[in-house]
Amino acid sequence: MNNKIPDYEHQLAYHCAPTIKGIKCGSMVAFRINSDNSFRNFLTKHHQCLKCHGIEYLQLTRQKNHSLMLFYRPQLLTRLIKRPLAIDILKKFHYPLPKAIDEHSLPALLEHLKKRIAQCDGFPHEIGIFLGYPPADVQGFIQNKGQNFLYSGFWKVYSNEAAQKQLFDCYNNCINTMCARLKAGESLQEVIGAA
Repeated sequence: MNNKIPDYEHQLAYHCAPTIKGIKCGSMVAFRINSDNSFRNFLTKHHQCLKCHGIEYLQLTRQKNHSLMLFYRPQLLTRLIKRPLAIDILKKFHYPLPKAIDEHSLPALLEHLKKRIAQCDGFPHEIGIFLGYPPADVQGFIQNKGQNFLYSGFWKVYSNEAAQKQLFDCYNNCINTMCARLKAGESLQEVIGAA
């Protein structure tokens, strides 16, 4: 891929379609950046459209030619983080969890995630919570050190295999549809608006 804005648009659609559609609380994209201006322009161009459709974004890491971005839906993410098992997992890694978790809790939690990413070799395992993985699968991955899974798709599945396979099919359909619409000439803003 080169650094033209449509390439950023395709990457966003490919990696974030389920989040854009509202069936996943978060998605990560590692953008290859050849020009800081083109990437900034891309984010600026789509900022309001994303925000109007309930999607926020955060740069998790930045290296010379790469930016790892998290695109997320605050309401969905908050709902997932409130699950007792998600809270237990995040507490083990010292996330600053208030007694009453709401959308205002997210900035501190996301800042802690950024620190964890900077400290870890690879990704911290609890990142799955922020990407919408079921807490039981995140816990299973941690306990089994990534082994003994039932199925592997968008993540390694340790529970509810049939349900997760259906969800993965839904994600794939969403990705294929969104990318096909972009390829057919629709703008990213049109695709997001139709999601």
